Amino acid sequence: MSMKTYKRLNWLQRATCAIVIMVAAMAGMYAQPKGERFSPEQFRVHLEGYISHEAGLTASEGKAFFPLFHEMKEKQHKLQDKIFRLKRNGPASNASDKDFATAVLNIKSLEVKKAELEEQYYKKMCKAIPARKVYLAMKAEDRFHRKMLRDFKRRGSRK
Repeated sequence: MSMKTYKRLNWLQRATCAIVIMVAAMAGMYAQPKGERFSPEQFRVHLEGYISHEAGLTASEGKAFFPLFHEMKEKQHKLQDKIFRLKRNGPASNASDKDFATAVLNIKSLEVKKAELEEQYYKKMCKAIPARKVYLAMKAEDRFHRKMLRDFKRRGSRK
């Protein structure tokens, strides 16, 4: 084999090796599982478990509490969506002050409805289970959401 053929073969081997390494690296990159996607069902299960544990709910108390809790949250979510849409699609920048005042009143009216809804449901919950446990469930829900945000931030900083 001549020196020219040897150098050519050596270059070809190096190029082939580099291509194989790149393909293997890309395959490994694509084979890694994507980040966990948000699952509302899984979130709901974790939330119920956390609240049940922290508030000390029995199985029968949980059966009485969680349907009311989730019904309230769904209705609040619908009201919050309306508030968000009103804020997002509010009056044009050249609208009159009266138009802006109307928008503010509409938003505040929905926020009051949301608070009244919450009050109604907490009264229902206090009839279904002891008020002490409703209070503990409220605190547990707040802690759960803070914990979820902390965990989310930690996962985001690792990427």
